[in-house]
Amino acid sequence: MTSSDPAPLVLRCLSGDDAARAEFINCYDGLLRRAVARRLDRYQPRGAFASEAEDICHEVYAKLFNDRCRALSSVRDARSLDAWLVTVAQNQTVSYMRKRLVLGQAEELRVMEAPAPYGHGPDDHAIRNEARDRVRAALDRLDAKDRLMLQLFYLHTQKYAEIAETLGMNINTVASRLMRAKERLREFLAEADA
Repeated sequence: MTSSDPAPLVLRCLSGDDAARAEFINCYDGLLRRAVARRLDRYQPRGAFASEAEDICHEVYAKLFNDRCRALSSVRDARSLDAWLVTVAQNQTVSYMRKRLVLGQAEELRVMEAPAPYGHGPDDHAIRNEARDRVRAALDRLDAKDRLMLQLFYLHTQKYAEIAETLGMNINTVASRLMRAKERLREFLAEADA
C-alpha cells in the first residue's frame, strides 16, 4: 500500500494536473516495477528481461494517462488502486511478451541478455565496438528531440517529470514519445541487422 486514500491524487490526475501525474508516478513506480518483474520472471530467470521491464512500465503509464486518463478513470474504488495497478501492469506484461513471442524475438532476447562467458578478448572488444556503432547510427536517425529524450532518460537517469520540465513538455507527451522513440530505435537496429 502506498497511500491511505489515493482518491484525491487520482482526481487531480483526472483533472489534467501534470504535477499530480508526476506524483502518481513517484508513488506507484515501485509497485508497478515489482508487478512487471514478477510477471517477467515467469518467462525467464530473474533479471533476464530487465530492459523490457522499463518499456512495459512506459506502456502502462502511457495507457493510464493517455486519452484524458480514460483507463485511470475506470477505477471504481480508489482504495483498491494498488490491486488494480498490479493487474494492469501484469496484463500489460503478458500482452507485451506475447507480442515479442509472436514476432519471434524471444530467442533473440535470451541471447542478448545472456552474459558473455569471458568478454575480455579482442573479438569481444570488436563486437562491443560494432554494437556501439550500430546503436549510435540508429540514434542518429532519430528526431533530435527523441534522441535527447532517450539520452536524458537512460544516460542521465531523469524521471518523466524531470524530462517534461527540462524540455518544457507535458508529462503524457514525454511518456508517449519515449515509447515511440524506443520502438523506432528498435526498428532502425533491426534494419541494420537485415
